[in-house]
Amino acid sequence: MSVWTKAAVVGAAMMSWAGPVVAEEITLAAGAGYRRPIAELATAYEKQSGDKLLQVYGHMGQVLAQARESSQIVLVCGDKAVLEKAKDLGFAQIAPLGIGRLVIAYRKGLALAKPEDVSAPEVKRIGIPDQASAVYGKAGRQFLERSGLAATVDPRLVPVATVPQVTSYVASGEVDAGFINATDAIGAAGNIGGYVAVDSKLYDPVEIVCGVRPPAAKAADGFVQFLGTEQARTILQRHGL
Repeated sequence: MSVWTKAAVVGAAMMSWAGPVVAEEITLAAGAGYRRPIAELATAYEKQSGDKLLQVYGHMGQVLAQARESSQIVLVCGDKAVLEKAKDLGFAQIAPLGIGRLVIAYRKGLALAKPEDVSAPEVKRIGIPDQASAVYGKAGRQFLERSGLAATVDPRLVPVATVPQVTSYVASGEVDAGFINATDAIGAAGNIGGYVAVDSKLYDPVEIVCGVRPPAAKAADGFVQFLGTEQARTILQRHGL
């Protein structure tokens, strides 16, 4: 028996002893504004690993509430500052996704040259996510306060729950403009007039991460490792992260 044949036999015996790799099914919950990149990441990871990532999206308040009610939610993705406050979820590790960017999207037929143009008279209705608990609602509020535009713009605000709702309103012309993240604006490029990026100095940094809850799950650890790959970085960068 040759050396290579012996090696093959030993390798087969070791695989037989170790048993087959068993695919896992876990649930990932994330803020609705990052559905596009996270869904693409999940699909890419499932294809290479064989694991299954069920996905739940919504307002971060809802996401955290669901995570508290269900131990099946192993991964929670969203604003790092929000996840760090949810100490009761006991995240074992935090994996970075990227830096979120606040933008002001505007409807077709309208053009904004800079963020401050949101205060122009022709911009009569302005969508904004929940200013108390939605990441980009809070960022939008900070921009308005720090830029000195709050008094002018506040009467025109149309509050909704999430970023995708604002994007939908801009796309339909229900509002003239709206505060959303760059990720959603890129995804909706064909349905809106365009968007302008807000100076990052005018709102608190938005770090987007995934928190992993114990106990350890193979699929969760595998997904976190996948996030560090070139394939994952390419996906995230394409979506503005």
